[in-house]
Amino acid sequence: MEQASLKTWLKAHWLTLLIAAQPLLDALAFWTANDTATIAGYLRLLILAAIPLYLLIQGRERKKLLIGLGVMALYALLHVLNNLRVGAISPVFDAAYLVKVLQMPVLALCFCILIRDEQSKKQAFRGLLYAGCIMLGLIVLAWITGTGNVTYGEGLGYSGWVIDDNRTANSILLVTLGTFAVAFALRSEKKWLQALIPCVVMAVYIANGTKACYASVYGIFAGFAVYLVLCKPIRGEKVKRFAVLVLTLLMILGVVIYPYTPRCKVSAAIAKTAASGEIEATLAEMGYDVDSMSFEERFNTPEVKEVFAYYYYRYFIGVLPDIFDRFGMDNILTYFRMTTDTARLIDTREIKIAYAALLWQECDPLTHLLGFEVSQLGFDGTHDLENDWPALYFYYGYLGLALYVGFLLYFLWRVLRTLRRDFRGSFTYENYALLLCLGLQLGLAQFSGALVRRPNVNIYLALILALIAWATRERVGEEQA
Repeated sequence: MEQASLKTWLKAHWLTLLIAAQPLLDALAFWTANDTATIAGYLRLLILAAIPLYLLIQGRERKKLLIGLGVMALYALLHVLNNLRVGAISPVFDAAYLVKVLQMPVLALCFCILIRDEQSKKQAFRGLLYAGCIMLGLIVLAWITGTGNVTYGEGLGYSGWVIDDNRTANSILLVTLGTFAVAFALRSEKKWLQALIPCVVMAVYIANGTKACYASVYGIFAGFAVYLVLCKPIRGEKVKRFAVLVLTLLMILGVVIYPYTPRCKVSAAIAKTAASGEIEATLAEMGYDVDSMSFEERFNTPEVKEVFAYYYYRYFIGVLPDIFDRFGMDNILTYFRMTTDTARLIDTREIKIAYAALLWQECDPLTHLLGFEVSQLGFDGTHDLENDWPALYFYYGYLGLALYVGFLLYFLWRVLRTLRRDFRGSFTYENYALLLCLGLQLGLAQFSGALVRRPNVNIYLALILALIAWATRERVGEEQA
């Protein structure tokens, strides 16, 4: 009897537990991190293997799942075979990286099958809410005990129990969970919740210090303020004036306190370096007006080229010291077209993209189609691209990027189809939060990175897509499911 009750309880709460456990796994990763892997990483790999295996054994929509997994397996096989063709460096490392990327579409397919009714949908939303509460509790606990990690340096943002490699990507987790926390608050009729939760979310975002978090204060608050105002003309509901006022005041407060925030300090330091104009000033002393010179003139004037080479070396050597030995100064100067834009030249993300792009130029057409081996960028993550979309392009080629983007576009197409058929009925807190969160996630994949390549982050993207699939399926009817 007890076993039957436990089984029933787990069936009613398993998805909530899975999502709510994610921040705990991140904390576990922080405390068990080593040079190879973490216990949390192995647990996530077990989850990735167990869920599709369970569905295949159970037989629910086995054909659809097999087709989806088959497409991914076929691409993976082609990618691996091409790496072997050109001379693989470390097939195991590359395969492990590919598995991390494939986790999102695999889990999204599985969640689409598992989230089939109102009860399972509520499990997912409860899981997101509980995960947000747990994450907040862990940040506070890390701060109280003095054991947490900073984001950029002392006084430059606070992340909590987050491993070094995941500090900036952690902002995507905060944005994801914060979006649904604010949605929960605004849906409530309790004014104290409408005020408290947005204040807490904003405090966490400001303290984190990343550009992604600071910008998302306005993305989330402005987005929901617009929703609340539109509820009256679209749904005929009374505008929650108090909630709109709270969101508006918080956005104004964000502007007022910005000069005192960690984000401002980081941006000011970058801007100070970027505005130096060292290249122009040095060449001006030598009698050259570099702004009036074309790339060809700069490149073919030895004195000018030498100055550019000196400063490019100084800017890049601290980020990727091997880039000059690997590609040569001439190729690097040509790639950047000998720009004097210091903000671009000191941008770590830009330098890493340049490394990958120069490597890409050496690849043959088949590798352009299937992507080059991640191992060519090393094994310590130093050269690993920080922006997701360029990473997908270089690592997995035209085909891999097209398959991934096509997968995402399918869900967006379902959204547009549903809105066209029943815009008013689809204009709900939950659906709006899903779309707002998805938009923020896809944008932050470029500016913050690691949405699609980190299992602790892309599981949330998989869940969002599955919930969107459930919402659109409900709107279009079972024959469209």
